[in-house]
This record gives sequence, C-alpha cells and structure tokens, in this order.
Amino acid sequence: MRLGTAALLLPAALLAACAGGGGYLVSPSLRTAADLRVAVLPFDNQTTDVSADEILRKLAEEGFSKRGYAPLAGEDVDARLSSIGISDGGQLAAVKPEELGKALGTDLLCYGDVEDFTFQNLGFVVRKNVRLHVKLVSASTGEVLYEGTGSGKDVNVYLDKDQAKAAFVEQLAVKLVQNIFKTPLKREAETAAWNALDRLPRR
Repeated sequence: MRLGTAALLLPAALLAACAGGGGYLVSPSLRTAADLRVAVLPFDNQTTDVSADEILRKLAEEGFSKRGYAPLAGEDVDARLSSIGISDGGQLAAVKPEELGKALGTDLLCYGDVEDFTFQNLGFVVRKNVRLHVKLVSASTGEVLYEGTGSGKDVNVYLDKDQAKAAFVEQLAVKLVQNIFKTPLKREAETAAWNALDRLPRR
C-alpha cells in the first residue's frame, strides 16, 4: 500500500533542466590580459551527433562575447586553421598553442570537448543530457588560463501508461522540429555552455 502511494506521489519530472559543472580553474593572468580577442577553436566531438560540436562552439562564442571578450569570427578561424592543415577539433592536440596563436593572430585560444549530447525517448523515460568541457590557453606561454565543465540535463519519468505514450509522441515531434531548425537539445546545450563558462572573469 505504501509503495503504491509513494509511486502516485512521485512527480512526473524528476529532474528538469538541471545545470551542473565540475571543478573550475581561473588563472590570475587572465584577469590582467590586455588583448581580449579569443579564437574559439573547432570543438572535439566525442558524441554520435555530428552537429553537437558546432552548436556548442557557437554558444561558447556568444558566452565569451556576453562576458566582455571579443571572439574572432568562426569562419576566419576555420580559414586560418585550414591554411596549416587543420579542419577538425581532434587535430588540435598535435599542434602547439604557439603555432596556433601565430596562425590566428591572437593569444587567447579556447579549446572545447563535447563529452555528451544525448536525447533518449524511451516512452516512460525521456532523458536529455549535454556536457561540455572548455579550456582557455595562452598561445604565447602555453598556460591554461581558464578551465571549466558545464552540463544541461532534463530527465522525466512517466508512471502512467497513457502519459508515457503521449510524452513519447510529443518528444518525437520536439526532436523533429529541433532537427529541422538545427537546434537539437537547445535548452540543455545553452545551459551546458553557460555553466562551462560560469567562472570566467568578466571584462
């Protein structure tokens, strides 16, 4: 009887748009940096969603801009990287920051790693999760000036069969619309990017 009562009292949404982050690193050198131009490099994508890295890269560019930095245009960054043979975020580890800085004409380099970009619609459980790790490096010294991880989550559990069926259909429609407009996991991605840069000193 108690189990039945407890089940009825469980909320349909166990966790809605939860935001979280790991540890943060902020170097004092970042607070005194004279040149606030930032090259947001192509992100490394560890997920199966081919659009995840570009979505989160653009959100990171917006995040830097809102905090008083001057992100270089992504198209210019990509063109200059292409001139030294780089077209993918996974290639960046093989190139020294100093070389990247010279090619891009700026000292602040933002590396990103998309660790999770999941949309699971299982009927009784709908789980969305985005996790991003960012690192800001000085090209001239190689010092890590900032490092942070952010996540955006939304998990809903439906105990009623009719509710689960309705939620399944609804989420299929949500995913279809987001894919059409190229904004999959929009809210979760925005939350992850914002939290990854949460401790970045404003300028």
